[in-house]
Amino acid sequence: MDRERYKNIKIKGVFLKEWELYDEALSANVFINVPIAKHHGLTQVTLGLKNMMGIMGGDRGYLHRGMDDALSDVNSIVKSHLTVIDATRILLRHGPQGGNLSDVKVLNKVIASTDIVAADAFATTLFNLKPEEISTTVVAYKRGLGEMNLNKIKVVKV
Repeated sequence: MDRERYKNIKIKGVFLKEWELYDEALSANVFINVPIAKHHGLTQVTLGLKNMMGIMGGDRGYLHRGMDDALSDVNSIVKSHLTVIDATRILLRHGPQGGNLSDVKVLNKVIASTDIVAADAFATTLFNLKPEEISTTVVAYKRGLGEMNLNKIKVVKV
């Protein structure tokens, strides 16, 4: 990504008051978020909400001090119109880098939703976890960014 394309944006979030975000993500008419489902040592999983770090510049190490709120701050500014989670193969352990095929499970699944929190909540179950165990999902839900209650999410299998 071109370093000059990042723009310092006022966010007025809970954790972030401003941050460098990638210009094309800000100016897109439609933003489609396509994460690969994987384990992450800090957030437990990388799904739609966490994948938004891909549009963030700046000192990303600083984000670890308030990751859950930082991710909700950014997701409140740049909305994913569609989240498509690639769960054809998921990384179960040692993420984000991984490195061992025994850490990978083949599922051949794809999750798509216009609700990023619902997509993340459902994808969490692929890791044998519950949405309420993932703090990024809980914070985003509490901030009104989407639904995490699996009983309220309509799942259509094709």
